Order: sequence, then C-alpha cells, then structure tokens
Amino acid sequence: MQLNYFPIKFEFEEYQIKTEPYSEERLKELRALYNATHSFFRNGDYIYISNKEGEDTSLTGEIIPKRTFDDSQVTASLIKHLFFRTFKERFPNYIPVDFYPFRFFSAQAKDDIIYNALPENLRKRIAYKKLIEVQLRLTEINGIKQFGFLINIKRNWIFNKSCLELHSEGYNLIGVDVLYAEILPGLTEVLAPNEELLGVIAEIVDDKARIETNEGIKEYPLNQLFIKKSKYNIGNYLSFAISQQKSDEIMNLIESKRSDIYNTKALYDEILKISNHLFCENAAPILFHNKDGFCFTVDSQPLSVSNSIELKTPTFIFDPAATKTNSSNPDLGLSNYGPYDSSIFDIKSPNVLCICNRNNRGNFTKFLSNLKDGIPQSRYFQKGLQKKYDLQDVILNIREIQAYSIDEYLNVISGYDENKPHLAIIEIPASFKRQADLANPYYRIKAKLLSLEIPVQFVTSEIIGNHNEYILNSVALQIYAKLGGTPWVLPSQRSVDKEIIIGIGHSWLRKNQYAGAEQNRVVGITTFMSSDGQYLLGDKVKDVPFEGYFEELLKSLKQSIIRLSTEQGWSDGDTVRLIFHIFKPIKNTEFDVISQLVRDITQYKIKFAFVTISTVHPTMLFDINQSGIAKYGSNIMKGQYIPNRGSNVFLDEKTCIVQMFGANELKTAKQGISKPVLINIRTPQGNYNSSDLNDLLFYDLGYITQQIFSFTYLSWRSFLPGEEPATMKYSNLISKLLGKMRNIPNWDADNLNYGLKRKKWFL
Repeated sequence: MQLNYFPIKFEFEEYQIKTEPYSEERLKELRALYNATHSFFRNGDYIYISNKEGEDTSLTGEIIPKRTFDDSQVTASLIKHLFFRTFKERFPNYIPVDFYPFRFFSAQAKDDIIYNALPENLRKRIAYKKLIEVQLRLTEINGIKQFGFLINIKRNWIFNKSCLELHSEGYNLIGVDVLYAEILPGLTEVLAPNEELLGVIAEIVDDKARIETNEGIKEYPLNQLFIKKSKYNIGNYLSFAISQQKSDEIMNLIESKRSDIYNTKALYDEILKISNHLFCENAAPILFHNKDGFCFTVDSQPLSVSNSIELKTPTFIFDPAATKTNSSNPDLGLSNYGPYDSSIFDIKSPNVLCICNRNNRGNFTKFLSNLKDGIPQSRYFQKGLQKKYDLQDVILNIREIQAYSIDEYLNVISGYDENKPHLAIIEIPASFKRQADLANPYYRIKAKLLSLEIPVQFVTSEIIGNHNEYILNSVALQIYAKLGGTPWVLPSQRSVDKEIIIGIGHSWLRKNQYAGAEQNRVVGITTFMSSDGQYLLGDKVKDVPFEGYFEELLKSLKQSIIRLSTEQGWSDGDTVRLIFHIFKPIKNTEFDVISQLVRDITQYKIKFAFVTISTVHPTMLFDINQSGIAKYGSNIMKGQYIPNRGSNVFLDEKTCIVQMFGANELKTAKQGISKPVLINIRTPQGNYNSSDLNDLLFYDLGYITQQIFSFTYLSWRSFLPGEEPATMKYSNLISKLLGKMRNIPNWDADNLNYGLKRKKWFL
C-alpha cells in the first residue's frame, strides 16, 4: 500500500536560525520592510527569521540552535515558508489560493471540465477546475520520525466576474448571496484575495450594493463583490448568459464526469504527476533552501506502508450465553437463531399504527403483508419480521388519509394520544424530501409522534410500490431496533476493567452561514454502549448557551453513569474504563467535562480515552495491486487501487487511519474514492494543565482501533458494515434530526429523555 504522503529528507539533525523577542508591532514592521526576501513567523516568545534571498546586514538578532524533530513546530514553519517561496520562484504565473493548506488551481485547459462547453467570452472567467492541495505532516510510522507533504486533488468552481460586471450585463443580483473579496496588504499577485460570505443583496444604487448582513444593512462597491460560487448561483447566471438549455447541459456534463473525477487509480496517477512537478526538475530533486543553511529535498515517490495491526471482523452473538454465533454474516445468524434478546424482549406482539393514502392501499397492504410474513421464495427474507425476530404477532392497525397533507396525518395521529401504539409505519411521497425543513410534513409528523414517545418508520410511496427482499430486510431490522430490541451483540473484551463506550456529538445552532452569524447556542448528544455493543441509553443535553454547555454535559454524563453503574452492579473500588468517541471537539471543552467527571466520581477508579473519529482529513491510502472488482451482472470494474476493508496504518503513537470501505463495500464505480477514517487519541491542547490526569489516560491505540472497527458492524440501519462506529453514527443521526426539528411549533426534545432513551428511534 501507499500513502499520498511524500517524505522530506534532511542532511542534518540540528540547524541554526536567527531570532528576535516577539512583539506584534515588531513582527508587522519586519514583514513590511523585508517580506520580499525573508519569512517571519512567531513561535512562543520569539520571532523566527528565515532569509531566502536577501542581505542580512540590516537584520540583527540572536542565532540559536534547533533540532529538526525535537523543535518540530519551528521546523514545520520553516518548511512551509521555504516551500511557498520556492514555488513562487519556479511558477511565477501561479497565484495560490491559500498559504496553508497550500492550494492552487491547475492552469491547464484540460483540467477544466467545462472549458469546451462554454462560449469563448466565458472561458477562463467561469470554470470547474482541478484544485491541488498540499499539506505538511509530521509522522512516526514504524518508529521512524519524518516530515512529509500530503497531496490531494479536488474540483472547485472558479467565477471571476465581479458583481459590477454582472450588473452592467443586466443580470438581476437582488436576493443573491455574495462574497467580499479582500486583497491582503502586500500580497497582490502573491495570494488570491481573501473571500468572506457577507449576505444577500437587497438593493443596488449606482455602483454600490446594500447587503443584508448579520450586522444589519451594509454598503459595498459592486466591483469588490462576487456571487457565492455555488452550483445554484452559477447555474442561474449561465441560464441568463447562454440559455437554460446550455446551462443544464454544462451541469449534466459535470455529473457525467463524476466517475472519472472520483476514480481512485486516476487520482493516484495525477498525484504522482503533481509530486514530480513540485519536487523534481529535469528528473533531479529540487533543493529547497535558504541562505542560513536550512535545506531539504522531497521524495517524488509516495511512502510505501503495510498494515500496522490485523483488524478482525467480529463474531456476532445471538444469545446471552454466547452459544449461538456467526463469524461472518449477522443476517444469516439472525435468520438461524433469532435476535440476541429474544428471551427477554417484552414487546412480543407490537401494536403498529399504519397510515397510507387511500389511493395506495393495495400496494401498502401488500408491503405490510410481505414485511410481516416474508417472501417465501426469497433468499434473505423468507421468515418476515414476525418469525425472524421471534415475535408472537405483529398487529397492524391500518388507517387511510385522503391526501398527502400534514393535517390529514396529524388528524389520524391525534387519535392515539391515549391509546399509544408501539410503533408507526407511515407512507409518504418522496417529494417530501425536497421541501424546506420547517414546513416539511416528514419532520412535523416525526416530531408529533416522538412527542408521544412513539418511534416511526417512514416508507416512501415509490418504495412501497417497488419493494423487494433487500428493502424489507433492512426495514424489519430498523423496526426491531426502534422497538428497543437488540438484534445481535459482539464478544465482550476480556478485561478486569468495566467498560462503557460513549459517543458525544454536538451541533452549533446558528442563524445562517454568513459572516458574523452568532454561534452562541449548542446542543449536545450522548449515546452509551457496553463493550459488547449493546445500546444502553441515549441522552440529549438541552439547547444551551455555549457558556452553559460544560455544566449541562457534565450533569448529563454523571447522571447516566450513576444510573448505569447501578444497573450493571459496579462495586466501590472497581476500575472503570470510559472510551469517549467524538466527531468534532469544541477546543478543550469536552476534555474539561470529562476531566471534571473523573474527579467527581470518586467511588470508582476511572481511566479514560478521548478519541476523535473523522472522515474529513487529507490522508489517503492506495493499493496499486487492487485491480478492481466487477460489479454484479456487469463488466464494469469498481474499487481499483482502493485497499481492502480493515487496511490500516499507525501514523504515530496516537493516530491511525483505517480503510472502512474497500472495493467490495463500494456500491457502484461512481463512488470511486473511499477515504480512510482518521482515529486520534486526543490529549489536551495548548497550555492546558493536565499533569494530574496522565495516570488516568488510556493510550492503547491498537485496542481502540479494533474496537472502533468492530463497532462499525452495529448500526442496525442495515446488515452491511458502516463507515462510522455506531456510537458516532447514532450521535450524528440524533444531532441532525434535532437540528431539523428544533423550530417546529410545540416540539420539545426533552421528551426523548424519557420513554425513548433506550430505543433507536433515530435510525
């Protein structure tokens, strides 16, 4: 396997660099006087000076020694500045979009998908181009410390016609969201302008626009404004400039190229070409250097790696005694043995409210019959919901509506305020998905039912009319989980320590995406699972001001852990391991909460790990020996150069990447690229005083990586493994749904903290 990572080579372990004591005024002064030839950057209490090509006679300062890897932050800054300046020397006609991550657009017409589809006067003014991104990383793979550059390729819109030009052409700008382009002092022709999304144009007077911003109405010159580079905005302008038909053709052209754009083999080849272009000249490595003797070269070949550990597919368990197991397929195990909690599941004859449009009753009742009793000739769903999940009966109470209107649905549901069903199955048209959140019947119906503590399974009219065994199999799985059932569990980790895995999610509640939008309220989500994957409970932290989030999250975690400790029979003095999974931390806030939690719960010896799990990162894995897999019933190959599921590399002692979707897991060739998941055991950032916590932290990266990999088999949305572990999947699903429903009249999310706490209502 190979990473998109190109190692940097040094010929020294120590170097010297000139410094001055830091002050903001002095840093600005130095940059104003010497920016053309020198780089200046701050680290701690010092300004560090790198002389690329200037005379040093006028610059004084103390020359101090630094070690390449021990002083990694200073070394990293030197590398970035030298790379940037060398790039500008070698390619003076390129204007980078950003200094870091270093980004620039390809200048070749072939890298603009829509170049030949545009009329001559719009070429190069509007484009859908290849954007190259270069990021620096320090790794310690197989015990070897090294710096290297990660190279990625994206596709972005270019639209460099100002609002003044558009206005002069007669294009209507009222109601269009716009960017303000600011050229930073001293960076003309060095960096692209800094863009800030301001708001919506309300009025144009002469050559100025009055804009509705988050700080009120503000006025800007039209020549400094550009429309937001979104598919919608650019499509609208193209419809105006060259016709609706031509605009649609261009957008369809981009869509038709998707499988080419996201082809992993093509991406790998392009990255190699770019690395050779950036790091070599005439087949020899470029020497990046300054006048002070700091220099390096970059390998033009990506780093080759192998699996750091062998990740194993978990065994699936279908009874508390762990005698009924399947080591490869949870669906087969469920068909053979029934669900894990069959002997204790207390809703053996669920009463289900079923709502359909009267014009679709025939299809709906057929769907319900097949769901309940199965399809005899099918491979995966012969038994149906009732027998497969070991239920005594499924009581279907069918109610009709005359039209797909919110009032019709709510009239039926309101009749069940007292006599509550265990679940609702509701037919909706697919068109609901295209409606705005606030008025969308989907969210209003869900909010009403959840307020009554009734989980709901929506099924679109189109699926009801064309359902098959695969759809029914997934729907039945979701229904059982929503009723509170546990279809299967994983083997418990053998340990004398008690263990709970806790997913923490949060969502900012912000007015809009424009500059200055307040992000002063936050909602927190926590989900608790045992080490064998049983869903213990979910808890919602109230929508609170940011300053109150710490207190609310701490209170929620303490109450939940105290409840679980009683249920699971913990004894005073037990060692308890808490593994926290979090998608995106709020600086040190969650770490503060967890640290305080450990201090407050004194009756147990608590150790904890704080783990972030992300798909948004620049590291990729390639397997050039993977020739691809033929799609079923076709000769179209999918998954070329994508490593197998479970391929992994430890980037350092706290960081690992894991390929969750290999060639086998991709649905179609159009999915193309599948990025690995980045797992990071976090430690407090900045000047955080954590000396008293060191003995409490759990650092076993191999253990945590295997656990996260195993938990991707537990989403119960389908039988296929997912990309995220269930802890994060659940928190993210809950967070997304709460964000959609929070403005619905009379909706109170606190209802979720009662009867639905242990049910997977969000699947």
